[in-house]
Amino acid sequence: MVSYLSRRDALRAAASLPLMLAARTAGAAGEDPALAFATARAERLAAPLQTLRGRVPPGLAGTLWRNGPAEHDRFGHRYGHWFDGDGMIQAFRFDGSGVTHRARILDTPKRRRETEAGRRLLPAFGSMPPDPTSFRGPDDMNPANTSMIVHAGRHMALWEGGSALAFDPATLNAGSFVMWSKDIAGAPFSAHPKVEADGTMWNIGYLPMPRPALVFYRVDPQGRLAKVALLAMAPLGLTHDFVVTARRLIMLLTPFVLDTDRFASGNMPFLDAHVWRPELGVRVLVVDKDSLEVERHHNLPPGFHFHHGNGWEEPDGTIRLDLCQAPDPSFVIREFRNVMQGDIRFRSAHPVYRQVVLRPDGSAAYEHGDEVPADFPRIDPRRLGHRHSMTFALAGVDGALGWPLQRVVRFTPSEVDGWTWPSHRIPEEHVFVPRGASEGEGWLLGPFLDLSRRTSGLAVFEAGRLEDGPVWEGILPYPLPLGLHGTFAAA
Repeated sequence: MVSYLSRRDALRAAASLPLMLAARTAGAAGEDPALAFATARAERLAAPLQTLRGRVPPGLAGTLWRNGPAEHDRFGHRYGHWFDGDGMIQAFRFDGSGVTHRARILDTPKRRRETEAGRRLLPAFGSMPPDPTSFRGPDDMNPANTSMIVHAGRHMALWEGGSALAFDPATLNAGSFVMWSKDIAGAPFSAHPKVEADGTMWNIGYLPMPRPALVFYRVDPQGRLAKVALLAMAPLGLTHDFVVTARRLIMLLTPFVLDTDRFASGNMPFLDAHVWRPELGVRVLVVDKDSLEVERHHNLPPGFHFHHGNGWEEPDGTIRLDLCQAPDPSFVIREFRNVMQGDIRFRSAHPVYRQVVLRPDGSAAYEHGDEVPADFPRIDPRRLGHRHSMTFALAGVDGALGWPLQRVVRFTPSEVDGWTWPSHRIPEEHVFVPRGASEGEGWLLGPFLDLSRRTSGLAVFEAGRLEDGPVWEGILPYPLPLGLHGTFAAA
């Protein structure tokens, strides 16, 4: 079992425990966790970050792009689930002299339609409006609110259930939905595409109706669809992420599956039309990258996960990968609704970091698991599809009373290096930015919400020395609702 605290960390934690408990108690009245899920203060935001400590590394140049639900309240209606709000694109730009921030709520076709009507019209992932209207397909309700990617010169905001949405990186104006080909117009293009060193982009999609199917995409370095395949698969449910190796794509399908009859009734949100069927276990598909056909199947005990880190193949055909997995989807069903009411305490089991081995004989197993919460895994992107020795993630702190992910960590086979965020801050997904030639040589960029200051900020870490804390911290003059995913585009 992995140990999360070095001896130095343990001594620091023991010494600071009375202060931490006092801070939690004293800060409870002034620190409102509802700020994390409040609607953004304006449709457009822009400001430089003020340095709190340290200095921006001079070699760090480019833009950290972020996306996430940001318009939770509109027309007197509040969404009931974290994943429902209209998306906001953010750009943290490092120009060598400082860091600036720009953000804009994406004016998607769905949002424009509701603006014209003056009310919420369309169902969301976990909520229904008071009087929903009909819609023709997924993009009618696409909030473009989950992630984003820069590929072949095109900036795209991503959702789970529909098309990628192009946007202008200079103005942050929403553009058109990306149509890879007329044959698959409107097909889901998921939130975690993988881009290899040669510029090839891979992605998946989950088609729930009329016949459940998976979509596999290969997009060439020039941004053109090179190959697409549909695989009928039932039962099928939420499919957020996947793994790329040198020769294969790997899908781990959880047993949280769509009841198509419940969904077709139209009287419940998409999330609530899913049912937990642990008897299915986790079904693993290994797909050949050339043919986009399933090459082999594996089965694992049941569990629910959103996110993978990376995977690779050994010479004998064994595949190893990592993921963050919970025993069931309760945290998505309950806690991600509770946060919309200001309750950020997680009573359900959160995902934990695990490694998986898939052997050529069809056997499969979980290895090297731990019981401390962990999620939002990231790797050095130069190791995509190849053996990696470290995974960066947000992790839990024993005894934490609030947000379950309060520590940034670097998992390796022999150690875990990490740093614990102050209790009055909520950290978001940390993104790795390479520097130099060696794996793990670079920076981690970590946005955060400061509940004491009632504002948001950004921290930069030396990825190889997380325990030293940030080398730079900057703060904004306004708070931002918690986002989900992002990427760094070098200058």
